[in-house]
Amino acid sequence: MAIYVTGDTHGPERLGYTSCDGFISRLSMHAFPEQKDMTKEDYVVILGDFGGVWNTDRFICDETDQERNALDALDKRPFTTLFIPGNHENYDRLTGCKNEDLLDSWFYAKMPPSEKAKLRRGYPQKEWHGGKVRMIRPSVLMLERGEIFDLNGHSCFAFGGAQSHDIKDGILRPQDYKDEKEFKEAYKKYSRADKQFRVCGVSWWAQEMPIGTEMDRAKQNLKSYRAAGKTIDFVFTHDAPAADKLYLGYKNVDGLNKYLESLREDLGDCKWFYGHLHDNRHVFANSWLLYDQIIKIA
Repeated sequence: MAIYVTGDTHGPERLGYTSCDGFISRLSMHAFPEQKDMTKEDYVVILGDFGGVWNTDRFICDETDQERNALDALDKRPFTTLFIPGNHENYDRLTGCKNEDLLDSWFYAKMPPSEKAKLRRGYPQKEWHGGKVRMIRPSVLMLERGEIFDLNGHSCFAFGGAQSHDIKDGILRPQDYKDEKEFKEAYKKYSRADKQFRVCGVSWWAQEMPIGTEMDRAKQNLKSYRAAGKTIDFVFTHDAPAADKLYLGYKNVDGLNKYLESLREDLGDCKWFYGHLHDNRHVFANSWLLYDQIIKIA
């Protein structure tokens, strides 16, 4: 029984001829031959920006054919795939849409109430190995923020999320425009100006950044866990703790980086793995930045 970890996959397919993205190719038998000896009791953890649930449909809440085929193919692999959410995820579909302004706007005007109810729920949540997950497939699971899991006798703390860096020119919110025509005019204006922006509910979701209650709950979970005499073996996050990010040459750290840094005291002596920064580095003695590399940690 083994645990492997890798970085961002950004969906099932490669983004270009030389791209290392795409969980179909990265986790193929050719690229990952170790799987020939694996079972569903072995795990591959993707450190955010999984991207397997991405597309927005304004009429029905369902997977596209491409998504369904890719997720089914991943589910048929001999291992169990676990992922934490990153910043490039469709949170509305994964964990349920809470943006009532958007749901009540022209954007979703043609979506039937029954479909909106499904969108509000997201994928089914269940208890699994000591923590809460979203079940995308029986063996493709999203680890919820702040949860602690027992993977083959190893205690693992998960806390996904990060702030997008490709939104410096703003977020377009469809609900701020009276109709589709007005929104498209704004979209064209931004595009012609070559601005870096995303669209709320289409390519960006506010849930990418954890809120205070999630952070408080995660801290309490860790404190209670350690108060019971237990220790954490592995930490899976999408973004890096502040000290790691500064060491890697990033001049600015945000509130999430500082929060993750504050967790080190609560976590004790454990091994920390994160993605997001698109590199493969053994940063400090007990921390690793991963992108396309797949490493065995247990």
